[in-house]
Amino acid sequence: MTRLLVSVLLFMAIMMPHSALAKEEAAPIMLVVKSSSDAVHQTELEIRSSLVNRALQNIKPIQKVQEIPFSTRAILVDQGYRVQAFTIDERGYLYDPSTMTKYQFEKEEIWEKLSTFFNGLEEEHFGELMEWEEVDKLIPRYTSFTILDLETGLSFRGQRRAGANHADVQPLTLEDTKIMKEIYGGKWSWARRAILIQHDGREIAASMHGMPHGGGALANGFPGHFCIHFAGSVTHKTKNLDLSHQVMIHKAAGLVVPFVKQQTPENIVHLLATAYNHNDTDLAKLIHIPKTDIQTEELKQIEIMRITKEYTPSLDNLLYREIPFTYRLSERGKKERELTTTFRLQRESPLSEWRMIRTAIN
Repeated sequence: MTRLLVSVLLFMAIMMPHSALAKEEAAPIMLVVKSSSDAVHQTELEIRSSLVNRALQNIKPIQKVQEIPFSTRAILVDQGYRVQAFTIDERGYLYDPSTMTKYQFEKEEIWEKLSTFFNGLEEEHFGELMEWEEVDKLIPRYTSFTILDLETGLSFRGQRRAGANHADVQPLTLEDTKIMKEIYGGKWSWARRAILIQHDGREIAASMHGMPHGGGALANGFPGHFCIHFAGSVTHKTKNLDLSHQVMIHKAAGLVVPFVKQQTPENIVHLLATAYNHNDTDLAKLIHIPKTDIQTEELKQIEIMRITKEYTPSLDNLLYREIPFTYRLSERGKKERELTTTFRLQRESPLSEWRMIRTAIN
């Protein structure tokens, strides 16, 4: 019995309307989990419950919001003439993107029940966060496995050929190379992507880039190999963690929010570069203070932000930090240039996460 089937059966047991409501036809409600706001691939569970329908009709507005927080969870309600979409945060608050309004259920037990099934959907959708030392043993050299891209839902077969600090992998066949290139929009790229490695009944959270380099030995039309990183894996040359790979690994595990929240101010600036380089509006939203988030068009204009030097903070205390960075910036239609900017970060308390105050970088 699959995990999802177990969730369905549990839901039917808990949410089935009472006999007095049995004749009432409940409108379908879709619970959705996906890795990002733009992801095509998602895991869904359709339910019909008069109890939940009434709860959604009676949600209480709390306040207008400046932004909709990032969440992997959503509820879609079929109202006949339109589908009403709500984003749900980890505390059970609902957000309507069409009106920028925050709501809550009148009864907390409704959210507690729904949360159980969202947890099941997330377990089905995301991968296991597994340390590289364990992965290294699970998929030794010449092991073949399936690679699932969490944004598109496309998958292909690959084989680990080498790599001591992370996996050096090649697509197995010409068809696998074709699918991998399709995942990258038809153009090879160093951009990191959140993926799942499916092997021996396990689904492992990982991150890959899409640039052929080095040697290759398979007749697959792929001129070299590409790299796949896992939790705790490092680069071959520097023996350091690659932060952009690590954030994608945690995205693949459904843990991107707690991962970002635990980062140092310096790493938050590096994640800003990752957001620009990957046109990642969700990541940009996570690292910025509300009302100061990066606009989508700005993300599209900047092609590459490459940090070249990090300086000692010019202002540093428990709640506020100013850090100068030098970086190379490449924008569409413009020549690459080098800039130095002081980035400002703050947090609400010594135990809360660091977030960036809006900084003009060009």
